[in-house]
Amino acid sequence: MNRTRTFASRAAGALALAALVACGPKATSVVTPTLPGDGDAHVAKPVDKPADKPADPWTGRTDLIEPPAPQPPAALKLPPIERFTLKNGLQVFVVKSDRLPEVSMQLVIKAGRIDEPKARLGVAEFAADMLPKGTKKRNALAIAKAIDFVGGSLSADASFEATLVNCTVMAKDLGTCMSLVPEMVTQPAFAAGEMPKVREGLLAEVRNRLDDAGQLAGAHFQNLLWGDDHVRGWILGEGSVNAITRDDLVAWHKTWFAPNNAMLAVSGDVDVTKLKKDLERAFGGWKKATLPPHPTYVQPKLDKVKIRLVDKPKQTQTHIRIGHFGIAHTDPRYFESLVWNYVLGGGAFSSRLMKVVRSEGGKTYGASSTFDRNLDAGSFVAATFTRSAETVATVELVLGELSKMQQKGPTAEEVADAISNIAGSYALRYQSAADVASALLAAELHGFGEQYLTNYAIRVGQVDVQSAREAASEILDPANFVIVLVGDASVIEPQLKKEGWRYEKVKFTDPIGEPVRELPKADPAQEKAARALLADALVAKGKKIASMKSLRMDADGTLSTQGQQVPVTISRVFQAPDKMRVDLTLMGSIQISYAIDGKTGWQAQNGQVEDIAADQLTTLEEQRWHDPEFVLLRPAEKGTKVLPLPDEDVDGKACSVINLTSADGANTATLFLDKKTKLLVQIAYPENGRVTIDSFDDYKDVGGIQIAHTRVSKSSGDSAELKVTKVEVDAAVDATLFARPAAAKGTKGK
Repeated sequence: MNRTRTFASRAAGALALAALVACGPKATSVVTPTLPGDGDAHVAKPVDKPADKPADPWTGRTDLIEPPAPQPPAALKLPPIERFTLKNGLQVFVVKSDRLPEVSMQLVIKAGRIDEPKARLGVAEFAADMLPKGTKKRNALAIAKAIDFVGGSLSADASFEATLVNCTVMAKDLGTCMSLVPEMVTQPAFAAGEMPKVREGLLAEVRNRLDDAGQLAGAHFQNLLWGDDHVRGWILGEGSVNAITRDDLVAWHKTWFAPNNAMLAVSGDVDVTKLKKDLERAFGGWKKATLPPHPTYVQPKLDKVKIRLVDKPKQTQTHIRIGHFGIAHTDPRYFESLVWNYVLGGGAFSSRLMKVVRSEGGKTYGASSTFDRNLDAGSFVAATFTRSAETVATVELVLGELSKMQQKGPTAEEVADAISNIAGSYALRYQSAADVASALLAAELHGFGEQYLTNYAIRVGQVDVQSAREAASEILDPANFVIVLVGDASVIEPQLKKEGWRYEKVKFTDPIGEPVRELPKADPAQEKAARALLADALVAKGKKIASMKSLRMDADGTLSTQGQQVPVTISRVFQAPDKMRVDLTLMGSIQISYAIDGKTGWQAQNGQVEDIAADQLTTLEEQRWHDPEFVLLRPAEKGTKVLPLPDEDVDGKACSVINLTSADGANTATLFLDKKTKLLVQIAYPENGRVTIDSFDDYKDVGGIQIAHTRVSKSSGDSAELKVTKVEVDAAVDATLFARPAAAKGTKGK
């Protein structure tokens, strides 16, 4: 093993861990309308490895009864469906069924992710998540109690094309849904106090992408294929989530939430005559609105092969996405594409990709292919993962299968099997009236009617070998496509270079083409008031902080990372203007230190020493910019932008919220100041593609400076909880503390 390289890896990890505790961590069911068919996921996911099957004891027997031949596809018999339109223009579909004493209401707003402006990315989902969080009549708790009292379910969500509110109750309690749903869509409060909870939920989803290589590969695939000028290429990041304001939610709701831009499906055990009257009363106050046109985008050109390598160090597998533009759901070749794609990669273990890449090639546990089913063309993508050393070989296997399907298409036997499976399993999707209502809403959203559901299996059965081959030949394009590889670049790059493949490389923590939205600008009066508040906060902290010569702080606590808790002791020494040293002891035995002296620094772990790399020094500089002891000095620095934000409650404390951004825009921090004491309660700041939140409590005066003795830092799944045990202000500091130590005997230092 390369000792130097191993130490470098450990030291890098140690530095991240040191930074983590020194300045903060560094290191419900929704029924969504879906149309029947394969490929309902935005990006395909490989199938997990199945359990090994025992040997079949019936193999070779001649006395067994042969199974009956597959029956030809037949029309689906739907329950009675009634249509009518309320006076305000709301389209209503009623799917009557008395099989169960249950009723479901599904309201669809014809606006979703595709309608978001680039500067308001994420607003559709944010607004949907806020709907159950309070109305002008009831707060979030009252809504939750109302639906829980009747044992029902209530949810809201946003998809690529629509926003859905779903309410399900026992038939006798339909009045609860009849009250809650209209109230939520017509009178949402978008309460400022609920926004931080929803925001954190969305941020958690974004952060999870960094830990899920499959999600990360899918996001990069969409961005690489569609680019930064198409809505499909815009990938939601933390910056966009953090920039969404209450005014954005109100504007989105005002623009799209109108009865003439909505559909309602009621399914289950209902009295249709009575229902019509009840719906008119419930939704009668919802007024029509003039709707803007839905935005349209020009599909970019793809006339070459584009490869993106997303470097995720130490990952043992490479997640692979290969594809190009797909087809619209209204494309006349849609059903033919269902069939050939089932043969290629949509048919799980019977598909070609699974057989070739998994069974024959032994490269992976799963491989699949799919295409989007929307009104626009969407994407076609093949997905798999493999051992890092097998990356290029696996890519070539997938490309080979795409080429074979494009050139020769499926065989007659494969087409017959695909039709049998797709058409044969179709009726199984409709286990309840709510399932029918959901599919009906989605069909109507795309301009189809209930005949689409009735004749779906028949239309699949009309596909023949020739039409499937023609569709595959026309749609698949093995010469022009994009490839995304998420894995350890140190293993993958040599393979790419050996093949002569050109590629771009990015870090897995880099924003994915995120459209950076500037925070709103404050008017001069607002900025002046905010700066005055920061001046008061500096007085409360202790103005001596500006002239302080040195600061030493010791603390004990616990570091929680990757599901494990580790005891930690930390000692931190600062000497003005630009020297700092941090010493950590983990689990009582692991010793980690690092020091910065101006523009240079070193790091050490258990006697092994090396210089801190330039990029790590930059990261440490960024951390020092929002250091809790000195962040209140930043407004005095030339060019620092100060922006007041809406007040928020933090742990029961009413807080003023102010955002600070450095002159060059490289550093930013949001401060939460206790309105009563003016002391810092929290700092939130972006770091390595995530948002870190540092919390402070138990302030004590030390040498004229208020020092928080309880500190908690959280970032994604990591956290650090510290109790300050000792603080010294302006004590003498030994200059040798910052000098680079010699490596211990038996070790090597750079």
